[in-house]
Amino acid sequence: MSKITQYSTIGALMSGHFAGDFSLQNSHSPTLFGLGCSCGISGELTICNGEFWEATAGESLHQLADRHLPFLQVTDFVAENSFEATNIQDKNLDQRLAERLAIKNIFLAVNVKSRFDELVIRRPQRDESQTRTVKEMSDAQQVDTHKEIAGQLIGFWTPELFGRISVPGFHFHFLSDDHKISGHVLSFTAANAVVDYQVKQTIEISNPTSEAYSSLTIDATKVDELIGQVEK
Repeated sequence: MSKITQYSTIGALMSGHFAGDFSLQNSHSPTLFGLGCSCGISGELTICNGEFWEATAGESLHQLADRHLPFLQVTDFVAENSFEATNIQDKNLDQRLAERLAIKNIFLAVNVKSRFDELVIRRPQRDESQTRTVKEMSDAQQVDTHKEIAGQLIGFWTPELFGRISVPGFHFHFLSDDHKISGHVLSFTAANAVVDYQVKQTIEISNPTSEAYSSLTIDATKVDELIGQVEK
């Protein structure tokens, strides 16, 4: 049972720390799985089978070459548990998992594979200046709705207690089977899906070491509001 490794926190990201403090040039594990964002939140990152895919509005989906990143949450994922689900959606996936184990206070890595009836994802605009706020990024993002799209949701379940470290509840990114479409998942529905999951007992967090991070003001109440507006 492997751990979740996280670089920075959702609280720091929501507070405007977008600099690429972490270098992951040597991350080549074939089972590496997870999500994150590129510098300036110019792209949503989806990590599948050790490959880093960047989804940016107005650009074709591409693999990320420069892995100097502000936020990343990854694990080595080999499904320990699997079940088939019918009539599944973002509003009931937690209930389906809760029927199998108590999820309230644990971390999970979750992979949902399906031909989704409907999928709503978002992609940010690229920001070369890296000076905009999270709110400005969110207001300018591109939201797309896809019908009958085959692919997988890649992400994590985080207990509410840890909601300023990682996104509380489910945090999913999508990767299509043809590797042409990806992004942060806002909602989904599927008549049939395969849900794989792995319990993670340990989360290891590396904080940035820069002076900019050390002097960053993190308003916990504002962070909670922004997570609700930007990530959900």
